Parts: sequence; structure tokens; C-alpha cells
Amino acid sequence: MAQQLDLLIGADSRLLDLAGRVDADVLAAPSPCAGWSFASVLSHTLQTIEVFSAAADGGPGPSEAELFGGDDIVGSDPAGVARTIVERSHAAWNAVSDWDSPVRTALGEIPAGQAIAIVTYSTLVHSWDLARAMGETVEFNGAEAGLAEAVGGQLVPTMRPSGLFGPEQPTSPDATPTERVIAFSGRIAI
Repeated sequence: MAQQLDLLIGADSRLLDLAGRVDADVLAAPSPCAGWSFASVLSHTLQTIEVFSAAADGGPGPSEAELFGGDDIVGSDPAGVARTIVERSHAAWNAVSDWDSPVRTALGEIPAGQAIAIVTYSTLVHSWDLARAMGETVEFNGAEAGLAEAVGGQLVPTMRPSGLFGPEQPTSPDATPTERVIAFSGRIAI
């Protein structure tokens, strides 16, 4: 599972970079998630990381209402809040010794290996959202795209009916793996 940890750390590094470069104007900017600002998406992403950290370490985490409420938890220190949450996540996942052992998540009880893949997928996709809100692009590396395609292929169809993902968007025949992942998740570039 060293690769799973490496993928998580890589996704988190991109998120920390984005959080570290944001200013007050960008925090209020719209994101590819309809009705959600940059600050709301960043807050949701960080709360998702917290929910999965709690599953791994048994500590407290945000409620489902907090997770999907869109409330701003980053305030005037997005980099500091992100760094604190990511540090907890890394400590929690580094302590896992049995990746087949079940952990209790907002999705129910699932193996720890599946849980870390889901939170990595979430961070990858939401980092794309955040980069787009900043006017930037993100390309996943091969391992990131592979994980995102595998996890998204299972997760997105089950969550689409609840409105958490929009309808799949069309892609061109020469779309990159990142573009295919993003289109499947229902994102439309802004």
C-alpha cells in the first residue's frame, strides 16, 4: 500500500500548493461545482479529508451536514487550515497496518485500502475544481489518473442520483486521462 500513501501525499501536496497561493478575491470566486465558491469547495475538500482521517484514526470528524453544508472553514488562513488537516490525515493513514481491515466512513464500513483510494480521488477531483477556479489547469500523472478512473468508475454512478455528481460530460476522442476523469464526474470547465 506504499503506492496508495504516495498517491494520497501527491494529491495532498497539490491541494496544499493551491491553498497556499489563494488570495481573498479567489476565495470568493465561483468553482466548477455549481453554487460553490472556491472557499466552499476547499472547505468541503478539507472536511472530506477529515472524515476519512477520523475513519482511520478513530478521532472526531465533521458531521454529514458539515461535510455537505458548504460552510467556509478556512477563513483568512486557508494554507494553515489545510496544512493542519493534511498533517492529521498523513499521520492517520501512516498508522494503518492492515489495509483490508474495515473502517467506518460516511459511505459505510469499507476496507481501509478502499477508503484511502476514495479520499485520494476526492482530493484529486476537487484540486482540479480549485485550480480551474484560479484559472489554472491540472493534469493527473498516470498513477493518479488510473486511481481516479477506477474509483470514479465505481463511486460516481452510485452517487449521481443524490446530486453529488452531475451527468457525464462529452469528451473528444483525444481527451487526456484527466479530461476523461473530470468529464465522467460531471464537471464542466468554467
